[in-house]
Amino acid sequence: MIFERLDALRASGFVPQVCIVGSGPAGMSLALSLGRRKVPCLLLEAGGETADGDVQDAYAGSVVGDPYVDLRRARLRCLGGTSGLWEGWCRPLDEVDFEARAGMPDSGWPIRKADLDPYTHAAEVMLDLPPLAPDRALNAELNEVFFNFGHSIRFGAHYHDEIAASPHIALLLNAPVVDIVPRNGRIDAVDVAAQGGPPQRLSAALFCLCTGGIENSRLLLWANERHRGGVVPDARTLGRYWMEHPHFGVGDAVVIGSAGESPTGMRFFAPSAQALRERGGGNFGVRMYVGINRLKRLLKSGLCVAPQFFDDLVRRHHDDYACGMHIFAAWEQSPQASNRIELDTERDALGMPRVKLTWRKQPIDRQTVTQAMMSVGRYLAETDIGRVRMAAWLAQGRDYPDAGEPVGFHHMGGTRMASGPDKGIVDGHCRVFGVDNLYIGGSSVFPTGGHANPTFTIVQLALRLADHLAVQLGRSA
Repeated sequence: MIFERLDALRASGFVPQVCIVGSGPAGMSLALSLGRRKVPCLLLEAGGETADGDVQDAYAGSVVGDPYVDLRRARLRCLGGTSGLWEGWCRPLDEVDFEARAGMPDSGWPIRKADLDPYTHAAEVMLDLPPLAPDRALNAELNEVFFNFGHSIRFGAHYHDEIAASPHIALLLNAPVVDIVPRNGRIDAVDVAAQGGPPQRLSAALFCLCTGGIENSRLLLWANERHRGGVVPDARTLGRYWMEHPHFGVGDAVVIGSAGESPTGMRFFAPSAQALRERGGGNFGVRMYVGINRLKRLLKSGLCVAPQFFDDLVRRHHDDYACGMHIFAAWEQSPQASNRIELDTERDALGMPRVKLTWRKQPIDRQTVTQAMMSVGRYLAETDIGRVRMAAWLAQGRDYPDAGEPVGFHHMGGTRMASGPDKGIVDGHCRVFGVDNLYIGGSSVFPTGGHANPTFTIVQLALRLADHLAVQLGRSA
């Protein structure tokens, strides 16, 4: 059922057991999974069926630290959430991403990859994806890895009809939540600013915030301030440990023959679990793809630094047997308490404080991408199938480039999962510490980010949470 007005929802007589705030990949996956079990769910979406500029203005905010994009561009406030910006890149996190690692303070999840593996097939179905090809070991330190990409579903359009036909899911559009109301260690209700009138109160047995990697923290910070710590009793880490995936061009390569071939036109590399466990530090994903008009320029410059390889290449091979590749990296940012979401002094049209995001890359983050280039370079050189040239900004310790998008719009952290409230906001089942019936969905619970785009893991976590909530409500998981 889909409602555009709160009075129509009330008139329907629908009584939810679970109230889910946010209709992006986390919230919608959770609602659909519960609805298919006949658990009555109320799904609240702050926007309408399509994006609206005035509604989108609620996402405006300030950024302190490194250059970042306009926060209004980095997410969508409409049915389906930021899946409307998603380009479809998918792979699960690696096993080692869940482990505590040397050189990565505050790394480690309270759950393991094995806890999410049972939800891999269901996540593929939810995202309409084929099974992912297995990674391939290249040497002791480097794997060739694979992504599903190029096929992105828009959750709002894709699941609109199922929600409209479901008697167990009530979707209320244009219903921004402006407060979370606690009572006696539980959440009693949420207040919704509906149709411009005074806030209206909606109750349920269980509440799940799935509003994204910025808004989850913003809403909790605001409600906690209003209710003097009654929403998040231990808020030491609330809004902190916010992370992104830095994205930059990091160099070029010349490769011979089939080493540059791929059905997708790209090859992807990542460190082996053994390498990450032995040396510590961050995970990385390196993408190598054919660069237009790069080969002759790279051959000329390569003769100066690796004359034997390039002289042999020029003498023995035609241009169509070698190719110039561009190398791009997206990598894991170290979790830092200083990278955080705070409430600003300026208010939006609904009276909620806007976001102030503090985000800075650290020396360890540069070390991660440097290690990425060295690993790929060693592999190509030791197998004698190519050579790498590191970008000057990286090789010479210059500032990060200004051109292009510096990030992947991958908002992680702020309500991180941990073994206790001294290190995070939610437990291994995504329940807020100290509150019986409040849960958090989405990548804001990630303690670390790996190198993979977060959407697949977001959906796995949502499906796992649906199983947990079904048990809590006495339903079969």
